[in-house]
Amino acid sequence: MAGRVIAVMNQKGGVGKTTTAINLGAALAEIGEPTLVVDLDPQANLTRGLGLTSADVTRSTYDVMTDPERKLADVVIETKWPELFLAPSHIDLSGAEIEMVSMYGREMRLARAMGGLAERFAYILIDCQPSLSLLTVNAVAASREILVPMQAHPFALEGLGKLFEVYDIVRREINPEVELTGVLVTMFDRRTNVSREVVRQMLAHPRLAGHIFATVVGQNIRVAESQGAGAPVVHFARTCPAALAYRALAAELRAAPPGAPLAGPQIDMRERAAPEPEPEPIGGEGTPQAQPAPGPPVAEPQAAEDVPEAERE
Repeated sequence: MAGRVIAVMNQKGGVGKTTTAINLGAALAEIGEPTLVVDLDPQANLTRGLGLTSADVTRSTYDVMTDPERKLADVVIETKWPELFLAPSHIDLSGAEIEMVSMYGREMRLARAMGGLAERFAYILIDCQPSLSLLTVNAVAASREILVPMQAHPFALEGLGKLFEVYDIVRREINPEVELTGVLVTMFDRRTNVSREVVRQMLAHPRLAGHIFATVVGQNIRVAESQGAGAPVVHFARTCPAALAYRALAAELRAAPPGAPLAGPQIDMRERAAPEPEPEPIGGEGTPQAQPAPGPPVAEPQAAEDVPEAERE
């Protein structure tokens, strides 16, 4: 049975695409699912997030995208975690689109290069760059599913229409089998009503109904620490909330066939009451201050011309 090929995409940056690709891949590998993560972003954050530097990379997705004879399998390497494999990226990939302009069938370059890898791996996760570029089109054309991380932030829904426009074009013209597997709410702050309001807007969006994962990934400093250490958070801090969330996402993804309705976020959507205002300290702004008791009247000094001449000496 062929494995599931999933593009992790959103043209908005900073929403957790790379974090999701790293940690969902690590969580799937942890439960015994052979998983390949493909770094298709010239920033190569996924590559660094798994402990490699540009000096460690001799062959990358740049070679795959620019050389019609190169297969994706040629650049796949093992990571230090069992069942987790990586197709690394390199800064050279930033120039790939220019080199691909004259290439015949450039939108299908990655799909053709994948060959039989879907038979080798249970999951292939493609980390896309934060733009709707030719590289992103290649990722969607090579995939059977897309997963969209969305930050619980007021700007989250901006640009969603353009994302679906590209998705619809690719599905209509290039890859009719690709489906929206789900939207993952990331960086959710349970302390704020803003995060809850954004989730309400997601649930009301006509294109997202039934496509939002129950799993919600909250803000967690351990994620940033794990990235600095070059390790997935599911291994770096195994019991932290983010690690538990990505394990839950892996279980949810395994249980949901492509295109199946999802349960939606399992969070308390009630607004938090505003805290009572704290009393201002005595003497603070707006607090009446005690006035000193009035003393005896002080006589105003007389001008020299008002003083009798006899008293001036």
